[in-house]
Amino acid sequence: MIGFGFLRPVMQVAARGVARAGVQPLGAVPVVLARISQRLARGAAWFWPGSTAQLVALPNNAGWRADIDGLRALAVVGVVVYHVFPAALPGGFGGVDAFFVISGFLISGHLVAHFGAGRFSVASFFARRVRRLAPALLVVLAATLLAGWFTLLPTELAAVGLDAAAGAASVANLLMWHAQGYFDRAAVLKPLLHLWSLGVEEQFYLVWPLVLALGFAARVRAGVLVGATGAACFVYSLACSAWWPGAGFYSPLSRGWEFMLGAGLALHGVAERATPAHHTPASMGRMLARWAALLRTSRARNGAGVLGLACVLAGFVVLRPGVGFPAPFALLPAGGTALLIWAGAGAWVNRHVLAVRPMRAVGLISYPLYLWHWPLVSWFHIVRGAGVIHNSAGFALMGAALALAWLTTRCVENPLRGGHFRQGKTAVLVGGLVALCAAGLLTWHTAGWPARFAHTPAGTDLSAINLAVRDGIFAPTPHMHITHENGLTVATIGHAGHPIMFTGDSLLFQWGPRVEALLQQGRLKHTVIFVVGPSCSPFAGEVYEKSFAYCGNMKNVQQRIMQQQNVQAVVVGAFWPRVLLHTPGAQAQKQTAFVQGMRSLSGNGARPVWLVLPTPADARFSPDKLVARSLMHIGVNTALLEQGIPTQQLRNDTAADTAFVQALAAQAGAKVLDAWPDICGTGPTCAVITPPATPKYADDKHLRPGFVQQHATFLDDVLAR
Repeated sequence: MIGFGFLRPVMQVAARGVARAGVQPLGAVPVVLARISQRLARGAAWFWPGSTAQLVALPNNAGWRADIDGLRALAVVGVVVYHVFPAALPGGFGGVDAFFVISGFLISGHLVAHFGAGRFSVASFFARRVRRLAPALLVVLAATLLAGWFTLLPTELAAVGLDAAAGAASVANLLMWHAQGYFDRAAVLKPLLHLWSLGVEEQFYLVWPLVLALGFAARVRAGVLVGATGAACFVYSLACSAWWPGAGFYSPLSRGWEFMLGAGLALHGVAERATPAHHTPASMGRMLARWAALLRTSRARNGAGVLGLACVLAGFVVLRPGVGFPAPFALLPAGGTALLIWAGAGAWVNRHVLAVRPMRAVGLISYPLYLWHWPLVSWFHIVRGAGVIHNSAGFALMGAALALAWLTTRCVENPLRGGHFRQGKTAVLVGGLVALCAAGLLTWHTAGWPARFAHTPAGTDLSAINLAVRDGIFAPTPHMHITHENGLTVATIGHAGHPIMFTGDSLLFQWGPRVEALLQQGRLKHTVIFVVGPSCSPFAGEVYEKSFAYCGNMKNVQQRIMQQQNVQAVVVGAFWPRVLLHTPGAQAQKQTAFVQGMRSLSGNGARPVWLVLPTPADARFSPDKLVARSLMHIGVNTALLEQGIPTQQLRNDTAADTAFVQALAAQAGAKVLDAWPDICGTGPTCAVITPPATPKYADDKHLRPGFVQQHATFLDDVLAR
């Protein structure tokens, strides 16, 4: 993801030197062909960013490797295809790991060379980094905020503003790490989510020069320093994959071993250049000497190149998000990238696959291509709805990303990275980052500039729609006493009458505001104890992802609460489609298992149990669907507000789940509670709002606390008697 742009003047001088003193073709025809080729290359260079030297140089040009540009292209294509067509390349996200190895190789080589020569300058190093990374980043951040002004609700724009500030400050990964959670915005609705990887890289740039400098000062062997750092980071990454997936994804430490792979290759290259090919240290045994000589052969390099390319491509195909990632399975793309770098510019794959002009051309714009592609994909989902991108739209998005990347490189990056007045350019770019960071923070502080919607059509309340976005999901009420047991939430309301336990997931916990309302009205006749967890089934058997492993404690916590609190009745609820989908076995097996769970909760009939039937769920309930969007405008979805959703459609969507829950209740001797009349009434359509224009739902399935508090009266027969 980083460039080698700060060596461009050196490359150009080297290329001119080769042209003046290098190989001359024999004969008049080759001379003419060579001149024609050079002129065509110069013309192509105008249309495709990058210097003429970069496009026409030999792959093994000293100081620069054309195959590295091709490797960048391979990595960015994997990421872009994964984001646009995830089913086609399900492991394409491994391209980011390839970028990290490339970064470690290039930056470490630069640092070691400068440390060794005694001419490293911290100011110069970071100035080059700013001129390399800031121009394209500033353009993308500014464009994203500007587009958000026209197409996002205030709460959405506020979130993007905070993401933009974090991106400008190089801490996007830390913000994403902190903000992740069950009710965080969906990934496809975050236009700047991809800046997490840029944050990881920039933190590497900040720390690694200091670590190397301290190592040199302490006379620690560079190989030992790199090896120890990489091993420690790999062990930490393994631990994160097992127990802390959020840290594994966003922490720079969990990705540090990938940078160290590249750093080790850079040190190996320095050592190899310093040691003649025929020289072997006396301390090395004969067998090791033979192996060392074998590894220097072209056959070994060619084999490493083929194996490396195979590993990268295999990673793009077989990797899956969240499964043993980043360690150990990121070894496929990261290790493959390391093999390709080690193979050298002269290896067959590197020369004939990576160093071909189309690959090098894409590699030259890989950084702005990475920056542009995800905001375009995200905006498509924001405007058209989160779903599958079909072929025509997907290819259009990739074409737009390529065009914007080309323009950014040609018109912004190249003029600002080189040429005269570099100190002034650096100062301007730093000022731009500070300004964008301030603009993002101001957007977040003002809650997304809600005054933009002061002139909405008469009779609509856009502010109410805005406030409903992600409003109060899994939020406690004022009189709840909350504790946490084994990762689950135990919340108690009231201190009167026989205790009743409510147990399930967030769709069960959403009824808390009605219990609160009965308490405040003096009508609550029982102590209500919620035993709940986001995405947690009330029954044993559901298969959970690692981030929801705590849900497996549900049965033990239920039994402990029932015994300690002398629970007299139980109310069970959940998002039944998820429970049925993620519980293994045939329908009859699931029903048998759930009946056993019901009998356990009822104490084999000693206490009554109620099952809450499925409630309406539809994407059109979500507040962000109550507005109509285009690429340059946001307004009210008047048709949906006025007409609502046909009740029969909603009934059809939940019919199978409702029948299953009713049969389960009948077999277990339980009763059912139906919230449907309170939510949709008995008419042919289900309104998505309550007058004048207040959404009922906080998303596609969770009701808003205010609506539950006023309208969920189906619980009153259980709680007020």
